[in-house]
Amino acid sequence: MEEIFHVGEKIKRIRHGMGISAKLLAQKAGISSGMLSQLENGSTQGSVETLRKIAKVLNTTIASLFADENEMHQVGTRESQLIVRKEARKKISFPDPLYKCELLVPDLQGDVEFVLVEMEPHRETDELLPHTRGGEEIDMVTSGTISVKVGEKCYRLEEGDTIRFNPKTPHKIENKTDQKASYISIITPPSF
Repeated sequence: MEEIFHVGEKIKRIRHGMGISAKLLAQKAGISSGMLSQLENGSTQGSVETLRKIAKVLNTTIASLFADENEMHQVGTRESQLIVRKEARKKISFPDPLYKCELLVPDLQGDVEFVLVEMEPHRETDELLPHTRGGEEIDMVTSGTISVKVGEKCYRLEEGDTIRFNPKTPHKIENKTDQKASYISIITPPSF
């Protein structure tokens, strides 16, 4: 069973709760009002960078935007709260068809963000963005080759290579090759 998160409604609810107009949120996040409107109405999911900007203005994390509030309030040790079966991984939806994320933990409410990222060939981004919070990020390439730019320095990582850095440092991860690439990302505390 595949579960996809849509965050627009949650952004709208938080924004209303804070008494912030859509125009002001868009302005503070550095995005267009039209983009915010499309995001809140579900016609787009927004890029990771856009969601980070919005989360920062709303004084929250991307994780809280994706959190299922019903699951957050459930207590117990059901299997689904402990184990993530391969076929039941939650997929985080992004408009970028060259970038896919699957949660490797049951939810984003713990102390660690653990995701599998797949990038199609030639997936490049223009902007380097730090996470809104986070003390450490570790990425391990599971297939292919990725380029990781941390600050002004760029590193080429191949299958089996690992990098660790402070996610508050501006960075971007790209696949500049002709082959699909994937990596496992561990970030603490969660920044999604």
